[in-house]
Amino acid sequence: MKQHHITIINIPAYGHVNPTLALVEKLCEKGHRVTYATTEEFAPAVQQAGARPLLYETTISVDPQQIKELMEKNETPLMFLKESLGILPQLEELYKDDQPDLIVYDFIALAGKLLADKLQVPAVRLCSSYAQNESFQMGTEEMLKQVKEAEAEFQAFLEQENLPAVSFEQLAIPEAFNIVFMPRSFQIKNETFDDRFCFIGPSLGKRSEQERLLLKEKGDRPLMLISLGTAFNAWPEFYQMCMEAFGGSEWHVIMSVGKSIEPDSLGDIPDNFTVRQRVPQLDVLTEADVFISHGGMNSTMEAMNEGVPLVVIPQMHEQELTAQRVEELGLGIYLPKEEVSVPRLQQAIGNIFSDKEIHSRVKDMQKDVKEAGGAEQGAAEIEAFMKKSVVPQ
Repeated sequence: MKQHHITIINIPAYGHVNPTLALVEKLCEKGHRVTYATTEEFAPAVQQAGARPLLYETTISVDPQQIKELMEKNETPLMFLKESLGILPQLEELYKDDQPDLIVYDFIALAGKLLADKLQVPAVRLCSSYAQNESFQMGTEEMLKQVKEAEAEFQAFLEQENLPAVSFEQLAIPEAFNIVFMPRSFQIKNETFDDRFCFIGPSLGKRSEQERLLLKEKGDRPLMLISLGTAFNAWPEFYQMCMEAFGGSEWHVIMSVGKSIEPDSLGDIPDNFTVRQRVPQLDVLTEADVFISHGGMNSTMEAMNEGVPLVVIPQMHEQELTAQRVEELGLGIYLPKEEVSVPRLQQAIGNIFSDKEIHSRVKDMQKDVKEAGGAEQGAAEIEAFMKKSVVPQ
């Protein structure tokens, strides 16, 4: 196939950038030139995947506490829209002398849609979480109400910035082609999604070779991974409960506490615990027997890829949907944050290991993940879409 210039446009968040990196690798392997609009923080990872990073200045706060407060006030939709509109002029400048043949954008990075419309080039939408259509929307009723109430403010913002008039509803409409980073069987209301949506499962890159000692320490004991992800993980009381629940047990526990917590600050760490600010999660999951997780989509799909059952303790609305979905599909246990205690943690782990049906269903989901095709399938589908949609230069 002819080499094309493909650009990826994303928001500066690990949960959205990470799934795209293996896809970038595959597109580059197929001979395409890939540029990636991102921020300085993610430029090294983008470059390592084979794309050329093009940097823009973001308006989004990197402080998880501020993000959490905005989420609690249901103000994140407007924040992301303003971000998209604010970076649109930067993107126009970045691409003014090097127009892409195709724009691939994350569903929250709506600057990608606006740029594709402005340049009149085809676009593909990436769903790093659940796909949304006419039958399923991810927001709470309160959030959707807030979005409608913000419409007037949004339109005033567009006018003030001399940007094209576009409504929230227009921005939520799926593209002609949408890639979803999960197997169809995990998607909520999956029966309502037509052939505009391609479910490729998780897009996983190369495994790291770092810190292999983490796994050697486990010996013959069963392995438990505990992590609340990269954003909302500053919860020292939770980590202390985990140590009380499983310290001195038969488990070898690898616990990631995030960069805002020093492991030494948690007090005496049990001998069967390895506590780090960050761990190579993909590597650990290859050996893990259970994963206590926040229910981020990347973590959930990585667990299913390795056939590891979950205890999900969600930290935000989207993760609550995933916790409910995990329990509904029988892949693990949903433990609400406010109900977390030492006995409930012990009970959840005990229940998982006494329920052979959970392990059987996790293996079935693992099969669905493998058959979905991942990054290789995603790159092939993008090529097929370009063949139909990109006008030869």
